[in-house]
Order: sequence, then structure tokens, then C-alpha cells
Amino acid sequence: MNSLRLRLLVSAGAALLIFIVLTGFALNRALESYAEQAENDRLQGLVFSMLGAVEITREGVANYSLERVPEPRLAQPESGLSVVIYDQHGRPVWQSQSLLEQAKNIAPVAVNEWLFSSSDIGGSKVSYGFEWVVEGDDVRRYTLQAVDIDSPLRTQRNQFARNLWWWLLGISLMLLLIFLGLLSWGLKPLRRIRSELDAIRNGEKTQLSENAPAEILPLTQSVNALLDHEKNQRERFHNATADLAHSLKTPLAVLRNQSSISNEATEQLESMNQIISYQLQRASTSKLKPLTKPLLVKPVAARIIRALKKVYADKQINFQNHLPVDFKLRFEENDLLEMLGNLLENAAKYGQSLVTITGEKNNVIIEDDGPGFPENAQAVLDRGIRADTRQPGQGIGLSVAYDIIKLYSGELSIQRRSGKGARLVISFKE
Repeated sequence: MNSLRLRLLVSAGAALLIFIVLTGFALNRALESYAEQAENDRLQGLVFSMLGAVEITREGVANYSLERVPEPRLAQPESGLSVVIYDQHGRPVWQSQSLLEQAKNIAPVAVNEWLFSSSDIGGSKVSYGFEWVVEGDDVRRYTLQAVDIDSPLRTQRNQFARNLWWWLLGISLMLLLIFLGLLSWGLKPLRRIRSELDAIRNGEKTQLSENAPAEILPLTQSVNALLDHEKNQRERFHNATADLAHSLKTPLAVLRNQSSISNEATEQLESMNQIISYQLQRASTSKLKPLTKPLLVKPVAARIIRALKKVYADKQINFQNHLPVDFKLRFEENDLLEMLGNLLENAAKYGQSLVTITGEKNNVIIEDDGPGFPENAQAVLDRGIRADTRQPGQGIGLSVAYDIIKLYSGELSIQRRSGKGARLVISFKE
């Protein structure tokens, strides 16, 4: 999960989900507690109504006035609401018309004691113990129990609970969309910085805008300072290498032109000149611009080929430039000239009649029809043998090109050409 936006969205979604679930359970529990209390109060009111509507005689329950009990369900068979009066031994002595089957015995309840229970299977039930004085001083103990297995309050509570979860789900989705909008707005400065970095990579800008939030302003300032430092450092290197080249190459040229210099000394001076050129090239490319503008490769290769046709006119080499017109690499022009020049010259030097250059994605392929490289050519490059340890006259073009390729985070692969010759594949990262 490398996306900062995705991380924040997943984190917020998880936190919101936990909050919604906990809130839902808390509200649902509060609703259950409220519904149970309301059901208890309703059944207690029914008990008091029944006590006022029932007359108990010495023989048992006698008169029952339905008009005095505002609950018509007691007269409806199988309505779910029933009232039963038990004697002091817990045996039923009277039951409402809504209960068709004979009520079972129960444990009697103490006088003035209320017992309430509620469940999704058995419904709500309240029991109340009371005393009744019949015909003089005869006091009897009874238990009145009211049961409602299909309470309207319970149905309403279940419906409300379902609606509650749907509302919480809708609210969570709405909050998630709001957070997504806020996240997009909050990350807008980072998207702008990314666009500016792309513009710097393409050579359209040289610095980041410092109109940034306080949290990331130090970052933009540090990047700008790094870009300024790199630019000044590169200018100093260019100036230093130019001065050094002028200081060393001119005396060497004078010495080479002296008629009194022996052939062996001339050869050594030429070797020194190559070594100086090689080391100057390494120094000038040791601090490369990290955000280089993409450069069209085909015109650069065409310039090199025009020069090589003149140098190797006697060999009548057929140079074929098959690079796509829009093929680009992130390269300094001088470095690209140096790299392709050395590789193409090497191919022209050892090729017999054909040198081709092609490009695909971030790869450049140079082929010739010469004798090809020795078997250990790739190992020599991997070991990075120093140019100044080579024997006179061997040349350093391939090593210079390889060093430039490595400085641009590329790879050089030496292969055999299909049929005959050498095949160089230069690969760069995206």
C-alpha cells in the first residue's frame, strides 16, 4: 500500500466503521432498555386495570368487567395477550378468554412484589403478588400474571432497530464521501508539488513553488536548495574541467608536434592525452543533473553518423539509423554525444560493412558485422578496469561510454549478433 491517499482512506474507513458499529450497538442497547421499561410500565398498568375489573369471591373469581379494562385483546382468542390469576399455591383460578389452553402452575409471588421478564421467544411477562379480603376477615394471597407474546412495542422496537442500522450505514457512506472530498482537498498541495517535479524533470521549470502549506514548506525549500546547489556545483565542475583541459592539452599538443620527439615518446604522449580526456570526462559527468530534460536521440545519432562516414569513407560502411523519430532519453546532450560517439565509432572501427542503431522503450541497440567481442568482454566491464592501466594503443572509448551509462543508472550488455558481429544493448530505467 504505497499510496498515501489509499492509506488515509482505509484508515478513516476503518475508524468510521468501528465508530458506527459501536454507536449502533450502544443505541440498540439503549433502545432495548427503553423498550423493556416501557413494556414493563404497560403491563403493570394492565395489572392495575385487571385488579379494578375483577371481583374475587370465596369460591374463586367471579365478576369480570371488560369495559373497565381498555384492552380488547383479552377477549380475542389467541391474541397473544393473556391474564391469569393464581392462588397462594400457584394454581390457576382464573384466566382471560384470549388464552384457550389451560394455564400451568407457577411459583407464587410475594405480596406487593413485581417480577418482570422479557425475551424474543416468550415475549414480555409481569407477575404481581397481592392479597384479597373476602367476606369479612378472610385474607387470601393471589398472583396475577400478564403475558404478551406479540407486543406492539416489541414490533415497533424491532422495526426501529432495522431502520437504525440502515440510517447508520447511509450516514457512514455519506461521511466517507465527505472525507474523500476533504482528503482530495487536503492533498491538493502534494499533487501540485508532484506536477511541479514532473515539470522540472521535463525541463519546463527549475524550482518548486514555495507557496506551500507550513507542514511541507521546509520540504520544498530543501528541494529548491538542493537544486540550486546542484546547479552551482555542475557549473563549477564544467569551468574546472574546461580550465584543466585548456591547461593540459595545449602543452601536450606542442610536445606532440616537436620533430625531435621519438616515436615511442609520441606514443606515450598520445596515451597521456587519452588518459587526460578520459579522466576529464569522468570528472565532468560525476555530478549529473538528477532531473534532466528528455532529449531526442535520433538527431544526435545522425550527427555522429555523418562524421563517421567521413572518417571511415574508405571502408564504405552502411550506417542505418533506425531510431524512432520520437525516441527520447533523459541525457545531457554532450554526454549523449560522447556515449553514442564512442560506441558507434567502436562499431565502425571493427565492423566490415554494416552498422545499425535502433531503439525501443528505454533501450538503445547498436550492431555491427565485425568479428565481435571476446568471450570475457562483459566481465571486463563488470570489473571496471581503469583506463590508465591499459596498454598503449588499445583505446578507452568503450570504458568512457560504459562509465557514462552507469552514471545515468543504465546497463550495458555485450552480446553476439545474430549471424556475425557484435550487439550492444544499452538499457535505462523508466
